[in-house]
Amino acid sequence: MKHFFFKQNSVSVVLMGVMAKNEALIELATVQCKNFYACTNAEELIEIVLTNPIHLVFGTLTYEKNSYLEALSKIKQFRPETEVILFLQPQDSENIDKALHLTCKRYFCFHAEQEHSVTHLLNAIAAISDKDIFLKDSQYFDALIHASVVSQSDIYGNITYINDNFTKVTGYTEEEVIGRNHRILKHPANDKAIYSDMWETITQGKVWRERVLNRNKDGSDFWADTTIIPFKDYMTGEIVQYIAVRRDITQILEERREAQEKERKANEQAKISEAKDSFLILFTHELKTPLNTIINFSQYLHKNMHRIEEIPKEKRLHLLDQIYKSASSMLANVTNILDLSRLRNHKINFTYTLFDIYESIHDVIEKHESLALELNKEIVLHSDERSIFISSDEFRFQQIIANVLSNALKYGKKAVDISLLRDQEKIEIIIEDDGEGIKDKQSIFELYAQSNGGLTSMEKKGTGIGLNFVKLLCEELSFQYRIEDSITLGGAKFIITKTIKEHKNV
Repeated sequence: MKHFFFKQNSVSVVLMGVMAKNEALIELATVQCKNFYACTNAEELIEIVLTNPIHLVFGTLTYEKNSYLEALSKIKQFRPETEVILFLQPQDSENIDKALHLTCKRYFCFHAEQEHSVTHLLNAIAAISDKDIFLKDSQYFDALIHASVVSQSDIYGNITYINDNFTKVTGYTEEEVIGRNHRILKHPANDKAIYSDMWETITQGKVWRERVLNRNKDGSDFWADTTIIPFKDYMTGEIVQYIAVRRDITQILEERREAQEKERKANEQAKISEAKDSFLILFTHELKTPLNTIINFSQYLHKNMHRIEEIPKEKRLHLLDQIYKSASSMLANVTNILDLSRLRNHKINFTYTLFDIYESIHDVIEKHESLALELNKEIVLHSDERSIFISSDEFRFQQIIANVLSNALKYGKKAVDISLLRDQEKIEIIIEDDGEGIKDKQSIFELYAQSNGGLTSMEKKGTGIGLNFVKLLCEELSFQYRIEDSITLGGAKFIITKTIKEHKNV
C-alpha cells in the first residue's frame, strides 16, 4: 500500500541496558530513527523519556547491577503511549511478575533472542511507522470521503453503496440507487469517448480521473471532478469493486465563468471606449484635409471677388472643382459611417445597373486627385480595354474602390498603380502601392484595425473603418477580396475579383 504521508526516520528510540552497548543496534538506530538515545542509567532513562517524544524503549530489564524496573514503571505511568520491548535475563527471574505488570509491547528471552535483536528492533520501528502512517492516511481518507460524493459499485457498474453527500448532491436516496447502474447519472452531453476511456482504464486496474458532467434526479446538471479507483482481491489480483469519488465543482465553474464573463465585458468596454476615442481622433484628423482645401480655396475666391475677372477662368474652375471634390470626399466619409451600421445589419438596398468599370474607376481617381496632389502621389490606371461592363451597384462599387485607393494614397510613398484585367472567367481590379506593406492581412479588415501602432496614434491615417466597409460591401455584392505583398512596388497589393459567370443572366 502506498502511503501519502510516509516519511522516513520518523521514530525516536531509546536503547537501554545491554542493548545500549550493542554496536549493530546502535548503527541501525542511527540510520533508521529520527532520534536515538543509548543509556545505562535509570535516572537518565526517565529524564530522556519524560522530556522527549519517545516512541520506543528497547533493551534489557537490568544491566550489571542496575535495574530499570522502577524507571519503566514511571514511564508507563506518565508516558503510556511509549512502547517498551524487554529482553529478560536469568537474573531477572525474581522480578518476572513485576516486569509482566508493566504490560510491555513484547517480552523476549535474552539468551534465545539476543542474536535476533537487530531484526526485532527493525520490525518494531517499521510497526510504529506503519501505525503512525495508517492513522494519518485514515484521517486524510475520512476527510476526503466526508467532503466528496462517494459511491461503490460492483465490476459491472451496479451501485452497492453511497454516502450521505451522494444523496445531498444528486437527490437519489440509498433505496433508489442500490442495485442500479451508474448510468443513471450519465449526461447525454458527454462524449461517448469519455466512458470508453473510463472503462478501458479501470478494467486494467488503473485509477481513472476526469472532469465529467452528471445529471441529477431532478434533471439538473452538476460538474464533478471524478476519480474511480479499482480494488483488487489480495489473493487473486482480480478486480472486485470500484470506488467513485466525485468532487462537486459546479459552483466553482460557475464562479469562474462569471469572473471570465465580467473580465470579457470589462475588456470589451475598454476596447469600445478606446475605439470611440480613436474614431473621434482619427475621423477629426481625416476631415482636416478636405476642410482645409475648402476653407483655403473659398477664402482665396472670397478675398479676390473684387478682381475675380482678373483671375484666369481655368484657375477659378480648378479651385471650384477642388472645393467640390473635397466636399465630396468629406461627404463620402460621413456616408461610409452612416452606411456601415446599416450594412452590418444587412439593411442596405442595392441598385443593380450595367456600367463600365473603367469609366467608374476613372471617376473615382478624378475625385482623389486633390488628395494625391496634397500627398505628392501619382495614380496610374492600366487597362488593355477601355470598356468592361458588369452588372452591380455602381455607387457601392465606387465606394469599394474609393476606400482602397484612399488607403493606398495615405500609406504609399510616391506611386499607386491600378490595373484592370479581364479573362473569360473573371474581372480583377488590382490596386498597388509602394508603402511599408501590411503584416496582418486578415485582421486589417476588422473594424478600427490599422497597420500602424496603438489605436489613438496620430501616425495613423484614416478612420479605421474603410477596409471593414470594403469587406462588408464585397461580401454583399459577391466580390472576392484579398491582400498580398506587391512584388512590383514593394507595398500592399489589394485584389478585387468579380466572377463573370455569376452575372451572365443578370
